[in-house]
Parts: sequence; structure tokens; C-alpha cells
Amino acid sequence: MNNYYQTEGNILTDVDKFVMVILLSKVDNAQLALVLNYLYPAMMHHYNHELEYTETVKWFVAVGQLLKGEYYPGDVIWDQQSVDAFIYEMQKYRPEYDLSRTAFLLQETRNTDSFYKYSTNLFAHHSRLLVVRVDLQYKIEYRSDISVWDFDEHMTALRERMSNKKGCFKGLEGFVWSLEQGYKQTGSHDNKGSLHCHLALLYNGAKKDNGYYCGRSVGEKWVSMTDGQGSYFNCNDPKYFNVFKMKGTLGVGMTHRNDSDKVQNTINALSYLTTKKDKYEQRLKAKIPNMRTFGHGTYRTKKRRGLPPITN
Repeated sequence: MNNYYQTEGNILTDVDKFVMVILLSKVDNAQLALVLNYLYPAMMHHYNHELEYTETVKWFVAVGQLLKGEYYPGDVIWDQQSVDAFIYEMQKYRPEYDLSRTAFLLQETRNTDSFYKYSTNLFAHHSRLLVVRVDLQYKIEYRSDISVWDFDEHMTALRERMSNKKGCFKGLEGFVWSLEQGYKQTGSHDNKGSLHCHLALLYNGAKKDNGYYCGRSVGEKWVSMTDGQGSYFNCNDPKYFNVFKMKGTLGVGMTHRNDSDKVQNTINALSYLTTKKDKYEQRLKAKIPNMRTFGHGTYRTKKRRGLPPITN
């Protein structure tokens, strides 16, 4: 199959997996030759100098150019000798890979600590908060048309709407978001290469009390602002959260400050955005320079009632 017609996200995901197989496993050189012969020209076809790529992609391109840079990518044939050379050169990056993975995990730890402090302050300040979780993504038939530029534009517009606190964001007291790129392809649930956002919203419980309706409203706003290309999953749907409710681990819905167990469940559930086991595999493989992939609201604002004034 000609991978030029695969989505850019799929190609980046395959490159990331390919490099990690070489760095972490004993590899079958014959099998790698087949993969490299379709993956290398496809990656070079999609490569954009204006984007910042994750280390695995940068190493893949660098080794490919070192060994075959004098040829047009579509004309390159990776025989057994050149594949052996590719593996040899790539495995030199193993120390850098270990360092980059450690740096990523440390950043996620900092993100978790920052979110924990933020959410704890919100619950200390409000007697009750309505916690809403929505996963924002794109319909399968449109994913090949969605670039990281589009994703960044959509997310920037969404954050502006949340800051304005109008429409479906009226009564919003706090939020946290995390951008990811899927890497699994299993049966009908195919999110390989797909760009998506995990979004948590904390509404004033005195103003909003229906988590399902809020989640649906936010999801529909996402579909609208993406011109119908977006899709969403409402985590406040009882069909989904009843399982957690029966286990006593429900972290969405109305949460009262005095219910310490529910508050802790909520913080644990929202920490999923930064502590999930496959967080590294789901990092964005390509970003616009200075593009953020995680963020939350600001607790201390000039409009936050009941706090000492902010001094310059």
C-alpha cells in the first residue's frame, strides 16, 4: 500500500513505534526492511521544516538522510546491508532516548503537582463544584484533513471561549486540558495517530447541576466550531460513569467540599490526564513551535471573590 495516502498522524505514529522497537528490542532485520521501504519515503513526503518533531522522528529522519540523503526518497531501496547500517546508527541514540523519556516523565510530574495544587485550591474555595469530563476528537472520515495547525487553531479558540465564560461555559470556575495523539489500532476502536484533547471543567455548583447536559453542550460546541469535523465523548453520561459509581471511585458530577472521599476521587480521576501509563506513547509527535500540550486555569485572579487582592 502506498503510505503517501496514509494520514500524517498514522505515519508519525508508525515512525515513533519503529524507532522504539530498534532502541528497545532485539529486532528482525528482514521484517524491518519491509517496513523501512514504505515508511521512509512516506515520512519524507510529510516532513515539514516548520514543525517541531519528537526525538524519535528527528532521529529517524537524521539517520535516513545520513545513509540515503543523496537520493530522492521515493527511489531509495533499503536492502539488508543498508538496514543493518540504519539499525547501527539508530542504536547510538539509546542514551539520548533514555534521557528524553526521563525528561518527559519529570514534566508530567510537574504538571500533576501543578494541577493538584490548583484543584485543591478550587475545592477549598467552593462549597460544591460540578465536575465535567469531555474527550474532544475528530471524526474518522476527516482525520486525514486535520493538521496539527488546525488542531492548535481549534484549541486556541476553545480556550478563548472558556476564558470568556459565555454560553456553555457560563459558571465555569476552573478547567484543565491535555493534548494527545492516539497510537492504538484495535478493531472498531481505531485512534491510531488521532489528535485529541482530554478536557475537565469545574463549574460553580450553585449555578450548574447537570453534568450530562453540560458535557453534551461543550461537545456540541466543539463540533460546531470545527465545522462538523469534530466528535466528542461525554464522560458524564450515566451509561459510562455508573460502573465507577458502583465501585465508589466516581470522580465526575457534583462534588461537595465536605465529602472528602468524593473530592479525592475527583482529583484522582482528573489526574488521569497526566499520570496514565501510556502517556509517553500518546505524546504529540509533531508540534507547532511553542505549542502547549497541557494547561489549566489560574486560581488567583482579580475576579476571585473571598481572596486578598492581588498586588503588582
